[in-house]
Formats: sequence, C-alpha cells, structure tokens
Amino acid sequence: MDNYAILSVLILLLTLLLIVSEKVHRTVATMIGATLVVVTGVLSPSQFLQANGPIHWEALGLIFGMFVMITVLMECGFFKWVGLHVLMAARFEVLRIFFFFSLTAGFLAAFMDSVTVLLFMGAMTMEITRILRISPVPFIMAEITSANIGGGATMVGDPPNIIIGTTFNFNFVDFVVNIAPISILILFINLAFFLAYYKKFLTGTKVNSQEFYKVYKWLKPPPKAAIKNQRMMLIVLTIFMFTLVLLIFSHVLHLSVALIGIGGAILCMIFGGREIPGTIDRIDWRTILFFGCFFIIVGGLAAHGVIQFLADGIGSVSGGNPIIVITLILWLGAFLACFVDNVPVVAMFIPIIRSLHETYHIDIGILAWTTCLACDVGGNASPIGGSANVVGISFQEKGGGTTSWYEYCKVAVPVTMVSLAVVNVLLILKFIVWGG
Repeated sequence: MDNYAILSVLILLLTLLLIVSEKVHRTVATMIGATLVVVTGVLSPSQFLQANGPIHWEALGLIFGMFVMITVLMECGFFKWVGLHVLMAARFEVLRIFFFFSLTAGFLAAFMDSVTVLLFMGAMTMEITRILRISPVPFIMAEITSANIGGGATMVGDPPNIIIGTTFNFNFVDFVVNIAPISILILFINLAFFLAYYKKFLTGTKVNSQEFYKVYKWLKPPPKAAIKNQRMMLIVLTIFMFTLVLLIFSHVLHLSVALIGIGGAILCMIFGGREIPGTIDRIDWRTILFFGCFFIIVGGLAAHGVIQFLADGIGSVSGGNPIIVITLILWLGAFLACFVDNVPVVAMFIPIIRSLHETYHIDIGILAWTTCLACDVGGNASPIGGSANVVGISFQEKGGGTTSWYEYCKVAVPVTMVSLAVVNVLLILKFIVWGG
C-alpha cells in the first residue's frame, strides 16, 4: 500500500472516531472525512462525480424516493393510526400490546425506514406506558431490535439492503426469497427472548380503557381521528404500493430502482397538492448526505488497494473456504455494526465481497446476504449500532428514563449473539449444503 492508502485509512479512522464520540453529528463527521479525501488528493472531484465512481447513485435515488413517500405518510398521521389500531386489537392487555407493537415495528420496517417507524411507534409507546405508569424500556428495546431485524427482510426495508441490492443488481424478489425467511425466524427468536426476559414485568397488568379514552378525548371515533389528511394518505399509500410493485418486477421491466424511487416521489408531488413542498423540506436530507460522503471515503480506500488488502486477509485466513468466509464476514460485520452505524459497515464490505468473489469465485449472493444480515442483526447489540437504536433510546430519555450502555447491552448482546449463531447455521445450510 502507498502513502495515499495509509492516508485514506487515517481519514476513515478519524471519521469513525468522530461518529462514535458523538461530539459532532455523524453527517458532519462524514463531510469532514469526504472533504479530507478530496483536499489531500486521495480522490479527485472528477472521480467521485462519475457515474461509475464511488458514490452509489442508484442507492441514493431509491433512498430519496422512499424518504419522500414515508415523510408524507408521517405527516398524514398514518403511523399513529396504525399504532392505535394495534393497541385496540390488543384489547389493552400489556402482554398483547408488547407482542403486537413489536411485530408491527418489524413489519412496518420491512417497507419503511426504521427511524420513521421508531419515531411513531416510540411516541405511541411512551404515551401508553405513561398511562400504565410502567417503564417503557421493555417495549422500546423490543421495538428497536424488531425494527432492525424486520428492516432486513426486503430490499427497501433498511439502507444496507438498498445499497447491496443496487450495487449487485439484486431485485426485490431476491431479498424476499433469500433473506425474508431468515429475518422472520430471527424476529420470533428475538421476541421469544424478550418475552422470557420480561415475563414478570409484562404479565398481570392491564390498561384501563376508560382512563385511556379520558386522556385521548380527541379519539372520536378511535382511531380514525389520528389521520390528519385522509385524502393525502390514500393517495400516497396507493403510490407507495405501486412503487413496491415496480420494485418487485424491476428486473423484468428493466427499470432502474433509482428511477422507480424518484418516480414515486414525483407522483407524490404531482398528486399531493400544496402540502407537498413543505413536506419535502422535512425529509431526512442529512442521512442522504451522510451516505454520499461515506461512499467517497470508502472510494478512497478502494482506489488505493486498502479494500483489496482486507479481502486478501479474509481470503488468506479462510483459505477461500466459503463456510469460513461466511462466518468471518458475518461476525466481523456484526462486531463493527455494534460500534458504527450499519451503513458505513456495508459500504466498507461491498468492495471486500466483490474482491472475494472475483479472487475465490465464491457466489456473490452468499457474500451479499451474509453482509446484509450481519449489519441488520449485528447492529442490535449496542445503543449506537443503528439509527433506530439512537431514536428509541432518545424517546426513553424524553420520558424521564435512562438506559445506560450496560443496561442496554445486558439484554441486547445475548439475544444478538443467539440470533447471529442461528443466522450463521442457516446461511451455511442454505447456501453450502443445499446449494442456495
């Protein structure tokens, strides 16, 4: 490796240090890193602006489109409407509320950004536990982990999946067939663990529905009154479902997923009326900028042989054995995802798995699905392993409660380790013994 390779590694370490320290926002940290990449000459501006450069424009286009549709649904009250339906279906029984809310978080996260899901599920949970006069910690913990696992089930559920799918030309159906069954099983293993761990806490308490309605006098009739703009919600839900259908058949129609995502956003703007421009201002632009800047940093590593060096290291340790490669990628990726948001991890691993595929002729699907599951499941183990984790913990703090690293990890690390072990076995069985 040359001097630029060493410099690119130092820039990456500085960026990760800034992110983990939380002294600056993660977007600012990656902007600093990307600026250093250009200023020091690791990459030239012309390199990262190219269509085949380090920035994954396909991924950014799809993420932008999904963010627009999800933000409009959020503004319409869709998530609160769903949460209230779940609450009433649970008949105000704590154990059922816990189970239904966790499953709802996992299901919604398969199609929507987990941060958005946690924003509304978290808000609903805090309000309900306040009425119950009980701790929200078990509910929030289960919702965080369920959202991260559920988000791994589809191509659009979690940013790492979007990046992997757009990079290697996998489609929506590929994710549903190869990852969704594993994610669903892990989701129920995760829930079983939390139900056992908090059993005494969850059993025996019931919500007083009359007291609930006294607090929520505006729920007349419930839960329809939670919807702020029914016409808009129906329009955007229709566009959203249409977008998902196009994503499912994108490989047949030969359509770019970025084009599909941006097309969905444009339809929202066309049919949404006057409210849309204000809503566009409120989408998560910082996250989109974060992705773009981190792609530049990783591009610097790839351009000067650092990624190839890491890939050669994994290949050398494993001897090119697919079983050992799967195990190394899964546990190393999960470990990194505990301390750094899963998006940087998957961005770093993409060139590694591409190199392993080219050097050792290991099926790219094996490596891609392993990386997705490592990032989606592994990030559950710490409070900063994913954006949903940070959002969920912040809700607890707003409600007057705190969850230390020790308290979080005491629950999350064991269930994450068990989940990863199950994933490891299933991946080996599926792709090695059964031939995929």
